[in-house]
Amino acid sequence: MQAARSQLPYLQVLRAVAALVVAFLHTEQAAGAFAGRPGESPFPWLKPLPWEAGVDIFFVISGFVMVWSSMRLFGRRQGARLFLGRRIARIVPLYWLTTTAVVLLGLTVPGALSEPLGDDWRYIAASYLFIPWLRPDGYIQPAFRLGWTLNYEMLFYIIFCLFLPFQRRVAVCGVCGVIALLALIGWTVPLGSPQLVFWADPIVLEFAFGVLLGYIAVEGAVLAAPWRALLVAMAIVLFWLNPIEYRVVRPISYGIPAALLVAAAVFAPAGRISAWTRSWVVLGDASYALYLAHPFPMRALREVWMRMHLIGSLGIFSYIVVSVGASCALSVGINAWFERPATRTARQFLRA
Repeated sequence: MQAARSQLPYLQVLRAVAALVVAFLHTEQAAGAFAGRPGESPFPWLKPLPWEAGVDIFFVISGFVMVWSSMRLFGRRQGARLFLGRRIARIVPLYWLTTTAVVLLGLTVPGALSEPLGDDWRYIAASYLFIPWLRPDGYIQPAFRLGWTLNYEMLFYIIFCLFLPFQRRVAVCGVCGVIALLALIGWTVPLGSPQLVFWADPIVLEFAFGVLLGYIAVEGAVLAAPWRALLVAMAIVLFWLNPIEYRVVRPISYGIPAALLVAAAVFAPAGRISAWTRSWVVLGDASYALYLAHPFPMRALREVWMRMHLIGSLGIFSYIVVSVGASCALSVGINAWFERPATRTARQFLRA
């Protein structure tokens, strides 16, 4: 069962959708400058839609993938080392590349970044090392703002490694228990350390949702198409009904419907997929690159549109379409020509 479904094409499609949602959110916020509302959507009717949920879908997927991809590592003496080496090889090269681009831009072109870098070398170092740190303006975010999600990823990898020496059922219970404890602390205990405040945010529960789905999937669970369609419909309804302005309810408002979407994707039986689905799988393979790289064409094209004075409704619409399209094309290229070779090289170096 596991071998036949090892590729999980619908999960890759969901990855593509999640990355596109994030890219679209940031692009429409960038387009707000054309309408005199920087950082806001130029089209008010788009604002109530749950664009932020792309991140929550990624978190649930991450928890799932950790279990699914590690099914042969549980209980092995070298399991934790192999797991961590593979994950570092997967996320570090592209993240360090994009972070370096942002740092160099901030140091050489003052005012080019919307978030200040300051002159504290510890902040820059923490950004590279996935350690939450106070930005000069008081927010807990790395130099490359999108890296905040990867700070959670690295925390999750470390927690997961602690339990890989155990058998799968024990490990899953242990991981979920630690994550639940972190969320409980974040909900109930006043925390003074920026690192603890960040790591104990209840959003970490979404990783636990993914871990549980991964365990169920590894055990061979499959759902028929009508049931999976019902899960998707329920997720859409919950996304629509739950606003996300309150941090403490995010795992409920967005985490639960995100988990429903992931369940619908991963519990599909093995079978042939259409050419249309395969095209989305290509973008899903490049979803990490799309997530990290989209701000670069987004910012560059905004300057082009500004200089050309394309700021009417048609100009805003064309900017969003061209920017998102360019981001997708760039991400596929990055995935093919940098991400995959860099991952292979890093795995060889780490012997993972």
